[in-house]
Amino acid sequence: MKSLVQVLTVTIIVFLFAMPAVSSGVITSSPPADKELLVRLAEFETFARSKVQQLNQNHKNSQSHMKITQQKDGTYRARYHKIDNSTMKVKVRRSQSDSAPYVGIISYREQIFESSASAPEEFENDMFAVVKVIPNRHIFSFRKGVWN
Repeated sequence: MKSLVQVLTVTIIVFLFAMPAVSSGVITSSPPADKELLVRLAEFETFARSKVQQLNQNHKNSQSHMKITQQKDGTYRARYHKIDNSTMKVKVRRSQSDSAPYVGIISYREQIFESSASAPEEFENDMFAVVKVIPNRHIFSFRKGVWN
């Protein structure tokens, strides 16, 4: 797994140097000449995708743990949360700390889906609509060679 990450990191770095500008939703605050920062950015983007996937799977209100409640009128309401992967953005910058030389930020939007039905077994995936969007931001530091 570690060698796969290293190959992926090198591939991303080569790709980034070949392109005139950084793309794919990645936001950087430094010039692309800083090779080490580009390496940390590539590593952090991989870390961020894994972290968001993990958050989606383990959320206490995920689709697999959908909350279904009976309403006063006898109908049922189902609700679940899901992170919209297309809204994920990452940013990496140098910090002033010697023990944590880089800081990374993951931003994304969490969506709350809801639906109503006359019985709990009548809920289908296409019946749900987004009823709320929650912006989220997580800050991580790079310490001792790993993001945490």
